[in-house]
Amino acid sequence: MRIRTLLFAVLIAGQSVSLFAQNDLKARFDSLSLNEQFEYVYDKSETYERYKVVKISTFNLLKQNSVDSIDIYKTELKTRYNEIADLKNTIAGKDDKIKVLTTDLESTTKSKDSMVFLGAEIGKGAYNSIMWGLVFGLIILSVVVFLMFKRSNSITSETKRRLDEVEEEFETHRKSALKREQKLARELMDEKLKHKF
Repeated sequence: MRIRTLLFAVLIAGQSVSLFAQNDLKARFDSLSLNEQFEYVYDKSETYERYKVVKISTFNLLKQNSVDSIDIYKTELKTRYNEIADLKNTIAGKDDKIKVLTTDLESTTKSKDSMVFLGAEIGKGAYNSIMWGLVFGLIILSVVVFLMFKRSNSITSETKRRLDEVEEEFETHRKSALKREQKLARELMDEKLKHKF
């Protein structure tokens, strides 16, 4: 019975030492990069003829660490893909916003550089040209109207002066005609009176 207990104790102690050594190996493995872990396994493996013999526990640790690293890389890659997709969506949203802002800016610039004239939107340059054309047209029209008025006024004054002269001549002629008529009437009367007697 003692031997059994002793064997059992040795077996448990051996497993504990093996477990401690395995935990120590795992801690050392985790501190190494994946490439260094492969180098460690290669260096610690025994050589048999042309082959390397690897301990199953070391192989399992290397396999687990490799799978864990690949899983981490896959997770990081998926995260990066999601970040890239989010950035693409953000960029697309900003591109749309830039297009809207560019359209608004062009519309604002166009409305700033144009005026509404008689219901039509025209550029400021054309508006200024039209306005100055109208101003110059009105000035020219005013000058023409003024000259026509002056000419008409001078013609009217001349006509009025001639009319006054004609009226004066007519009045003189009328007075002289009236005197002649009165004279002739008297003469006629005188002749009638002479013939009566």
